[in-house]
Amino acid sequence: MAMAKVIRAPSGSIRERIRIARDRAELTRADLGRRVGVKPSAARQWESRGATTPRIDHLAAIASVTGVAFEWMATGRGPMTLANGEDQAVIVVETFARDADEERLLIAFRRINPRHREPVVKLVEGLTR
Repeated sequence: MAMAKVIRAPSGSIRERIRIARDRAELTRADLGRRVGVKPSAARQWESRGATTPRIDHLAAIASVTGVAFEWMATGRGPMTLANGEDQAVIVVETFARDADEERLLIAFRRINPRHREPVVKLVEGLTR
């Protein structure tokens, strides 16, 4: 089996990885947006310095549309493309943080002693009612 080539984005930023993947797939920003299911302006923002980053479900779609590995797209780690015949790991979007606030909560929650997590879960659930 051929080894997949590892390519790291020059700045390591997600916007650079999106641009690299989009260029590699020979897509315009508008094309990428349409294929991912967002407005072209959203796709343009993903590559702009200091602008918004795509949600996890959009990252998965970008990886799929451009033919790159999800792990590389999301983190910059691992091979950019998968070896022939290798499947992408399946992700369940609902179990990932969708924005910076959810990610902060998840990181903080993981730091809590497991014995003390239940009251936190009950508090958050109570706030959703």
